[in-house]
Amino acid sequence: MKAIKTEEWIPADGFELEDNALLVIKLPDNSLVLAGPGAGKTELLAQKASYLLQTNCCKFPTRILAISFKRDAAFNLKERVKLRCGDELSRRFDSITFDSFAKQILDRFRLALPKDYGISADYEIAMKDNETLTYYQNADPDTNYEVRGAAAPITLKNHTADQLPLDKRGATKKLRYGVWQDMLRATPSQLNFKMIMRLAELIINTNPKIKAYLQETYQYVFLDEFQDATDLQYDFFKSCFLGSGSKYTAVGDDKQRIMLWAGALDAVFDDFMKDTGAIRLPLKMNFRCAPRLVKLLNHLTEHLLGKTDFAIPSPKWNEEEGECFVWVFENPEKETEILFKEIKKWIEFDGLKPRDICILVKQKLENYAGGLIRYFNENGIKARDENAFQDLLTQEISLYIINVFYMIFKKKASDSKAITFSFLSNVFTEFEDEQLLRLEVFFHKFIKQLIKDYPQEELDEAKLKTLVNLIVEFAGRDRIRAFYPAYKNSKYLNGIITELTEKLIESYNLTGTIIGALDQLVGNDTIPVMTVHKSKGLEYHTVIFIGLEDGAFWKFQENPNEDKCTFFVALSRAKERVVFTFSKQRPNQYGRMFNQSITNIQVILTELENSGIVKMEEKSLAE
Repeated sequence: MKAIKTEEWIPADGFELEDNALLVIKLPDNSLVLAGPGAGKTELLAQKASYLLQTNCCKFPTRILAISFKRDAAFNLKERVKLRCGDELSRRFDSITFDSFAKQILDRFRLALPKDYGISADYEIAMKDNETLTYYQNADPDTNYEVRGAAAPITLKNHTADQLPLDKRGATKKLRYGVWQDMLRATPSQLNFKMIMRLAELIINTNPKIKAYLQETYQYVFLDEFQDATDLQYDFFKSCFLGSGSKYTAVGDDKQRIMLWAGALDAVFDDFMKDTGAIRLPLKMNFRCAPRLVKLLNHLTEHLLGKTDFAIPSPKWNEEEGECFVWVFENPEKETEILFKEIKKWIEFDGLKPRDICILVKQKLENYAGGLIRYFNENGIKARDENAFQDLLTQEISLYIINVFYMIFKKKASDSKAITFSFLSNVFTEFEDEQLLRLEVFFHKFIKQLIKDYPQEELDEAKLKTLVNLIVEFAGRDRIRAFYPAYKNSKYLNGIITELTEKLIESYNLTGTIIGALDQLVGNDTIPVMTVHKSKGLEYHTVIFIGLEDGAFWKFQENPNEDKCTFFVALSRAKERVVFTFSKQRPNQYGRMFNQSITNIQVILTELENSGIVKMEEKSLAE
């Protein structure tokens, strides 16, 4: 493909970008982009990737690496780049999470680890904190290492606080080293994701050739949601790339810094600028939110967060569009019934689709929204805990399997055809055009045979499992593992396929039809319910935040800035309408009802009222 001259390049698909966005795209230097909610950071990074690839500023065969914090964000960015510059060029764009990137390095270069830190090829990932704490309990029986115990938080923090190799001097450090050795020497090795990142970092720091290979591969590195980078992640980034010829573009917003509790580095912007000499550039536009919501966000930016980086609404809106409410309820039962009534009206009379609406909670989703989900489903509006599906449904292998199922059982599935063949052309990456045409013909014969062999009315659990296996084997497990680095670990790939199969069967048993099962699995016509942290990067016409109460913000006095940012993030997911609910009573996790207050978070309610935009309403079924 012939390169475009840099001076002749224009944004793909006719997008109009603000001046600073265009500057970032063409800037040859390192940059830190301050991008508030709705600023279009995904589009910015996609356009920059298009510019670098289409002009060959990213010299062939070097690549671009984009690191995100959430799997769905990484997936969405990859898809956007593919849309902007096509399949061929986008193959030189890798979009993954920090955890996936570290795991790829460990899986590929495991044998380069120093002897003291060697691991088994079939290592298992310890997903829960208590799995790590059990090793400490066994090594130090006199101390209580239960998850809720006093020693647990500091132990977990210290476990991966330092770069490897570990210092063994002193009783505490000796204990930590011993636990690391016990986990590494287990059969198979037991690692958590933070350990994987430290081990990957050790490989980079002790193997100059691997480090040089990595730096030569990636001429450009994008860092998304950079305000949430932890000290471990920033250490890892520096070990991989700092001091190389790679160029960095970091994008973030300190108004959306809601991961301090998880170890986010408070001064990461300043550290990045000092370490890389990056130029700091703000984006002003908010393309997502209606003008009145932008006005509210600007008011809260100044009076709640103490900042002055105000946004400008897109001219596509009428200046009076956008609404925000605080609804007060007597109890959760009334809250659920009235929300159901309002949402039903929005769907039936206003024409909203269920997935235009999102219900958010700060934490403890089952406690705040479990009853609501059950009530909605029992009364004709589908809703579900999206946390359980978000990661699974952005896996490339999941999308491939689901869309092949649609091709088999749905008459019109043109979108599914494009997605599945894109996956196949990736795993058969060495095929030339003529070979790909033959593959496409062979694939359609394969689909026709499955349609003949597996009629809808004869499906059962066993046949669904067989179908999944046939679909995977058509692509070839070895080919899948070869093209997608995240799947190099067979156990990880098989785990995803098994989880998807189980959820498909569960949906089939509930709906009784395969199309109904697929639609339920992907969440069609279903209201997503999730935590604020899971909603980062997403947007909806209407957002309902349940529990604007002291009980939900129970650490507000300890971490006021982070909780204010959490509130800001929830509000900024909405395009046109946002509702915050307050229930005068709320049950705890054991079902016992407690009176709720707004004493601790009064400053939030005060500024909502002071904005002149928010309507406070007592809600009852009589309305």
